[in-house]
Amino acid sequence: MKNLAFVSLIIVLLFGTSCASSIKSGCGQSETVRLSRSDIPPMLSVTDSLQKFDIEISFMGKSLNGMFLIKKQANGTARMLINSYFGMSIMDFELSADTFVVHYMLEAMNKPAIVNLFKNDFRLLFGYNIPSKFVATKSDCKVAEKLIITKIDGKKYTYRINIENSAILEIKAPGINTKILSDTFPRTINLRHSGIFTPRIVIKEME
Repeated sequence: MKNLAFVSLIIVLLFGTSCASSIKSGCGQSETVRLSRSDIPPMLSVTDSLQKFDIEISFMGKSLNGMFLIKKQANGTARMLINSYFGMSIMDFELSADTFVVHYMLEAMNKPAIVNLFKNDFRLLFGYNIPSKFVATKSDCKVAEKLIITKIDGKKYTYRINIENSAILEIKAPGINTKILSDTFPRTINLRHSGIFTPRIVIKEME
């Protein structure tokens, strides 16, 4: 019953509206540029090594906590598993720029709206939503950062990037704002869906 209540709340959260962001703060005039996907670094990368994170999905005072594992597969896709700390499998899916495969999803959460939520969130974090080639506007900011704004499938996406280490700092996407809360170990990513209930996903490197 608790799982069903959790799922119902997630579905309601999908209908929130976007809110203002200060992602453009301190940035100057823009110029039009032609870029490729590699010009925007992802918040999460696919590597040959097994990556381990703590993950928390929370909203309305409810939380789902567990271990988030990422491993590159032989075909280049990202295999992702979310398990509880007690060993229960919650999600197992595989993602690339062109595919999203659900190998397992906890029955109570295996609903189209929830699957699509995670698909879009992780495509954003891995940068798989970005076209291979695209036109954007680029602005330099007062600190050693730059701002890139582009439209993907007719929707506006804004990326703030650290110029010195080529690390992504913040993404503003339709209905989503995601930030790097700490860019030193353990790195922490905060993804918040906008709207009245503001669901949030926090991903933190394991110490």
